[in-house]
Amino acid sequence: MKYDLIVIASYPPQNQIHGKGTVGVASYTKNTLLSISKTAKKTPKILVLAEKLLNQKIKYQEKNITIIRCWQRNSFFAYFQILKQINTHQASNILIEFEMAMFGNPILNSLLPLLLLFLKIKNKKTTIVLHQIVLDFNKISGHIGQKQNSSLNYLLSFLSKIFYKLIISFSSQIIVFERFLKDKLATIANPKKIIIIPHGVEPKNIKTNTKTVSQQLNISSKDFVITTFGFLAWYKGTDWLAKTMSNYLDKFPNSNLKLVIAGGPNPNHLDKPFYQNFIKNLKKLTQKHPKNIIITNFVDEKDIASYYSLSHLIVLPYRTGMSSSGPLSLAFTHRKAFLLSKPISPILGTKDIDSSLKKLNLNNKDITFNLSSQDFITKVKQLKKNPSKLDLLSKLSQLVYRQRLWTNIAKQYIQILNI
Repeated sequence: MKYDLIVIASYPPQNQIHGKGTVGVASYTKNTLLSISKTAKKTPKILVLAEKLLNQKIKYQEKNITIIRCWQRNSFFAYFQILKQINTHQASNILIEFEMAMFGNPILNSLLPLLLLFLKIKNKKTTIVLHQIVLDFNKISGHIGQKQNSSLNYLLSFLSKIFYKLIISFSSQIIVFERFLKDKLATIANPKKIIIIPHGVEPKNIKTNTKTVSQQLNISSKDFVITTFGFLAWYKGTDWLAKTMSNYLDKFPNSNLKLVIAGGPNPNHLDKPFYQNFIKNLKKLTQKHPKNIIITNFVDEKDIASYYSLSHLIVLPYRTGMSSSGPLSLAFTHRKAFLLSKPISPILGTKDIDSSLKKLNLNNKDITFNLSSQDFITKVKQLKKNPSKLDLLSKLSQLVYRQRLWTNIAKQYIQILNI
């Protein structure tokens, strides 16, 4: 059968947007394809080559999208299975959604340029969406279980530059979500192939069960709820935030500040000893103040809107900026006030956010904090005491939301992919 587009990506379980067992690109990929399907003048025939999931069919149909779960994470046969399907099904247009560890261990992920080379030889038009870009592994040393300035970090940084150069060379075009990510790649390769498309935002789910979730988390109307979303990760600063709040609560045990860590361990790293230690230490940090610091583990798709709804402030305490942020996009969806750490503040340079800040007479300082406990707690207290400022930050999310609706993002993909 001939398809208009073949997509290689992690993909959520049938009839879901967010699901267990997949990596972060899964929900983004599905949102992209659903939006393209709704927006395109002629409904495209799309084939998704996704990872195998427990209790999921190998092949099934979701309207115009065919899903074949043909490859296994951490298997050296993954690429062969993908190539077999590409040879079987006709399509000149290939879209690859890629993030670190999507195929499993680093060796398997490093083989991606070979797949791209094969597709180039076959005269396929290959577009790759890079969800994460890491050129300096010193900046994510804790995320990979290494010490700062280790020999391995320098080696990985060197190999990483070669990896991205090959990806850019062998693909037809590259899509990134942020200006700062394009600027990173521009230091090692020709930027002409690199296109910026902001991370799309999901429509708001008006059905919430906030009361039930509040009861489960023991949150009252008097509490000021700070929430951080997503897989638990060192580079996201999850442990830093837990430690900062724990130290503050040591001094002020009767505080009505509550931290909700809405997420669970990343399934791609559960077998790694350093990650197991990270999770163990993170949970220790929360045990001193279990009423005020709560780890929810994986949040079901039906509950995401409720968690955002009960939150006063969404926080992204990232130690480094190597990607856009899905949780921030959901903050835009739910029109929530947010604070970002300085390392990830370059995302504010994207045109739509920059123009929205100016429209509201805000600047970067209003929504960013240094990775110091004092600066963070000060910013939180200021917002807690100033509801009008909190509302202004919510309006910022609303302005960005309107510009990043999936219908607007889909139009850009349709033009670039020519479907």
